Amino acid sequence: MSSNLGMATGELQRMPEVRGGGNSLWHEAGRRLLKDKVAVVGGIVIVLLVGLALLAPWISPHDPNTQYPGGTSSYGMPLPMRSHGKQLTLTLAQPAERAYSVPSTITYTSPDGQYEFSTRQNIGFEAGEQSVTVPVNPRRPEMSAAGSGLSLSPTGEDLALLSIPISAAQLENQHYFPLGTDASGRDVLSRLIYGAQVSLQVGMIAIGMAVLIGTVLGLVSGYFGGWIDAAIMRLTDIMMAFPDLLLVMAIVAVVNPAEVAFFQMTQKIGLTPEVIFICVAISVVSWTQYARLVRSQVLSVREQEFVEASRSLGAQDGFIMFRHILPNVAAPIIVVATMGIASAIMTEASLSFLGFGVKVPTASWGSMINDSLGYFRDAPWIPLIPGLAIAITVFAFNLFGDGVRDALDPRLK
Repeated sequence: MSSNLGMATGELQRMPEVRGGGNSLWHEAGRRLLKDKVAVVGGIVIVLLVGLALLAPWISPHDPNTQYPGGTSSYGMPLPMRSHGKQLTLTLAQPAERAYSVPSTITYTSPDGQYEFSTRQNIGFEAGEQSVTVPVNPRRPEMSAAGSGLSLSPTGEDLALLSIPISAAQLENQHYFPLGTDASGRDVLSRLIYGAQVSLQVGMIAIGMAVLIGTVLGLVSGYFGGWIDAAIMRLTDIMMAFPDLLLVMAIVAVVNPAEVAFFQMTQKIGLTPEVIFICVAISVVSWTQYARLVRSQVLSVREQEFVEASRSLGAQDGFIMFRHILPNVAAPIIVVATMGIASAIMTEASLSFLGFGVKVPTASWGSMINDSLGYFRDAPWIPLIPGLAIAITVFAFNLFGDGVRDALDPRLK
């Protein structure tokens, strides 16, 4: 009875309260990206590389630019993986009565004749000294496997001419090189770690500048149209007529960053002037694809109703472009930029390999490959390791970029 009465009198029934709202595009894109296992793997590799580059001063075993005296063989060959740089402690039977000099032609040999070491320079004893420790080099790279504490015997034709009472020659480990050394006696692992800094800096800074330039020009071109659009697009066509790598090489070859005050100022923030100059050169030839992409997106978005509504309310052109249009064209920019980082890393490696990029002694993966090509037969790991690092980095960015593209595609909802 009461129920019928309520219906008859038009009693309003309490409706259940609805809480929350729909998820945004970016939230849905992030959720889909996390479900893409391949893209997640690429993202993890990128995070690890970034962490490696940031922590390089603390996790690198050695200074990447130091040429260790015991870091090569006697004939300048690189040391193999898991090698120790050696030092020799030479002890006299009694303190030297005068200054002595042991020539570098003396060879220090193990009792079984398996290991032989020599010094780069003469060993000098001052008056009153009884022992001296100096770095030594194995005659052949594989001899660096000699154990620490090995007693050696001096040999050589000049030994008979010396009147120096050498009582002991003790071999000791000095520096450990997990991935060996290069031909200059520098630690390969340390240079590999610091090379990640250069590659990631170039990739992110260069593409960041290219995105900024291309996005602004694309917005202006697509929004205003007319002669502004024609001028910007003809400039874009001219830039795209040149091969990217050759144009970057030409820019780098003509301009010396050491003579430009702006690039010297970058040292105050911990960046190498050469690296920043390469970033500028790459961005000069890379902005065109972003300008054309943004322009094509703006041409369709500017005709939407929300843009007309904003314009009718008196909004300025700059406000409409950056507040309303840019957020609606950001998704394809992010996708292309993510993959563009991989392309910039490849470009920097190519420049350094050809001698137009980062100069020695700054560590770069491309220059590491170039410096070690002459030792490919004897020490193939030196060029292969940085080459593998480049391949993994580029592959990781491509995987992540593919995942971002799929995640931002509304058709895959």
